[in-house]
Amino acid sequence: MRIFYLEDNPLIAFHVEQLVEDLGHTYVGSLDSFKALKLQFENYSMDVALIDVDLADGRTGPHAARWLKDRKIPCLFLTGQDHIAADAGDIALGTISKPVSLQSLADGLLLVPE
Repeated sequence: MRIFYLEDNPLIAFHVEQLVEDLGHTYVGSLDSFKALKLQFENYSMDVALIDVDLADGRTGPHAARWLKDRKIPCLFLTGQDHIAADAGDIALGTISKPVSLQSLADGLLLVPE
């Protein structure tokens, strides 16, 4: 699976990159804001997007998830703000809570249709 991550903390993005690769998937990259995603979307080929709620341009993760869903890209929230992700539950396939572990990421990715 080709996995993209929308996250504004580079240390967390690096950690998730390692987990994705440990699970045998391909990490296609990350960006730190919804604005950057809209500008650079064509540069990424993804099967699923992991999305934090709060990004460099504010609490735009749910907006990014809806925008990606409109483009047929399934999303999973990966956030410490589960209550906000729950309010946007109709947009994403599910939520993976931070801090993310190898097992929680693997379990979350099981929700992605093949």
